[in-house]
Amino acid sequence: MNRSLTRRLGTVAVSVLASLALVATAGPAQASSMFFSKSSGRMVNVDWLEVGKLPNVQGNIHFGFMFIEDLGRGRSNIFGVVEDLQCPVGFIPEGPGHGGGHDEEPKDSPCTNVGTRFIDGGKTTFTMDKKFTTARLTGTLAVSDHGTPLGNPAVDMTLTGFGSTSSGTDRGTFRDEYSTFTYRYSYTQRQATVSGRIGPMVFDDVAGEYSSATMGSFKSASRERSR
Repeated sequence: MNRSLTRRLGTVAVSVLASLALVATAGPAQASSMFFSKSSGRMVNVDWLEVGKLPNVQGNIHFGFMFIEDLGRGRSNIFGVVEDLQCPVGFIPEGPGHGGGHDEEPKDSPCTNVGTRFIDGGKTTFTMDKKFTTARLTGTLAVSDHGTPLGNPAVDMTLTGFGSTSSGTDRGTFRDEYSTFTYRYSYTQRQATVSGRIGPMVFDDVAGEYSSATMGSFKSASRERSR
């Protein structure tokens, strides 16, 4: 499995777990109660590696991903993370999260994690067609470091779908002494290429860099029964 596909699947997993976490923490369960939730929608996942220095950003290696949920009429929910690493010139790491702890590089890696930037919404317009052939995000993003604003970079990103669609389903059950939580998540998606830019970062995939994306739809359902 190549690196970009691995990260793309990881991005999907992150977005799934995030939505499940919102359901699971919707509120304290009452004795002998039942909580049920269903949702569906359309989404985009984008991930990338940018190599080199960027203005006002630490590090020379930048791994990022972005999740966009289409809310219709140009509106969207956007969340993303960028991990900035300082590595020897010419060295390309496997990416953050392969070390002994959160966002750490392996102990024998010559790279150092020098920062984390979060993308959380902004003033944007998002459009995606029904057949997942093209999508576009324009406007400005809100970027912060654990709540501290870092800026509002301009974004003009276009996704172009290719190949056939694929589908998958994930389901599971979690139990503790107080409740049982069951979920089911299904998706249909299509791979896409990425072009455009976020601030000074250009999706041009020069030597050592990559970008990848998927466009698709999802359905989720969950149930929590307290005891």
